[in-house]
Amino acid sequence: MTVDPEFPADGAEPAAEPWGLVAACAALMAISAGIWYSASVFFVALLREFGRDYASTASIYSLFTVCYGIGGMLAGVLVDRVGARRTILLGGLLVPVALAANSLVPSMGWMYLSQGILVAFGMSASGYVPVSALLTQCFDRRRGLAIGLASGGVGIGIMAVVPLTQWMIEHAGWRLAYLTLALGNGVVVIPVALWLLPDGRRAGPGGLPRAPDGAPATGRAGPASSSSLLAALGTREFWLVTATFSLVNSPTQLVLTHHVAHMVEAGQAKMLVAGIVGIVGLMSIPGKILWGYLSDRWWLELVYAAGVSCLVASIAVLMAMTPASSAWTLYAYAILMGFGYAVSPAMTPMLSGRFFAGPHFGAILGGLSVFYHTGGAIGVWMAGHVHDLTGSYHVALVAAMLCALAGVGTAWLAAPRRVTAPGVFARFH
Repeated sequence: MTVDPEFPADGAEPAAEPWGLVAACAALMAISAGIWYSASVFFVALLREFGRDYASTASIYSLFTVCYGIGGMLAGVLVDRVGARRTILLGGLLVPVALAANSLVPSMGWMYLSQGILVAFGMSASGYVPVSALLTQCFDRRRGLAIGLASGGVGIGIMAVVPLTQWMIEHAGWRLAYLTLALGNGVVVIPVALWLLPDGRRAGPGGLPRAPDGAPATGRAGPASSSSLLAALGTREFWLVTATFSLVNSPTQLVLTHHVAHMVEAGQAKMLVAGIVGIVGLMSIPGKILWGYLSDRWWLELVYAAGVSCLVASIAVLMAMTPASSAWTLYAYAILMGFGYAVSPAMTPMLSGRFFAGPHFGAILGGLSVFYHTGGAIGVWMAGHVHDLTGSYHVALVAAMLCALAGVGTAWLAAPRRVTAPGVFARFH
């Protein structure tokens, strides 16, 4: 394999070797995910602090998810125009300020501004969309593995940050916990953006970004690989991919936001539950690497089906929890959820890159993220509202399982197996 280590950024010297770039992206994903999924323990703390109902408290995180999606579209446009480094640095400066503002709010209403809007836009600029766009531009033949390895940082973030946040909440209060997250984000994101990231705008033949593993990052010759976002909106593939993302992300975010509250209601201790959330993050690391690795070799539809099967099984185990449930029940949930949840972030850039990788991929992935995160926001709010109406999460969890299965169906309708490079996946043809 010919490896080109050069990543000039605005005429600068190379910033990282290709796999060093993956490690840098994994660090960004880790801190972003740790902050995101700490929402599940802050959710319980805010319920206790402000005494509001489940739906109104959950709506903070629904607003966050919608704004994160909108911010992802803006971040994608920025990546295409000014490069990944500047975009991520912007987010790295905004997020600590917004998290510090969380610690100072006098009432829950202010959380809609600080957490729901400011943290969301900051994280969207330093997280999933710019990282995925950069890796899609820089890798072609091993794109799935690179994205899977970088996405493994999400699991590290969940495993490390969520239990630490719960410990901070119990021993120092939720306000100091937010200040700690603010400091951690700034310490990680700003140095990575300044010293380890390429700009992500180097052009190969035809103006397309060139992959450092030896080929222009053109995707798999998809139907809209050179299209703008506006042109992509007119394709069947865009809306099927959007449906797949939304239908799988909605139940995923529903569970990951509310599973702490559900398990506490089921009689489990808060610190034990926080540890289980950490195990979810731990198990998602091999899950993301596995799904990414398999996506380079299997039909993407099969990868989605396998991952969603784990997700559905984990929700069934979660529903069955009672005060008498053994520790092994919680571990089974953590393992299944880790692998099931992992399929969504690992496969989103792979599926969209199969059809739309090209010079406008950042904007297209950002546009897709609006719908992707809107689906997540609906799931988060719906679970809180259903809990207020019924007193439990069971109806919402059943709906989550059905929604995830529908996402597998739309992935098959999109048929990414038909969009392959010559010789790739030959054993399936």
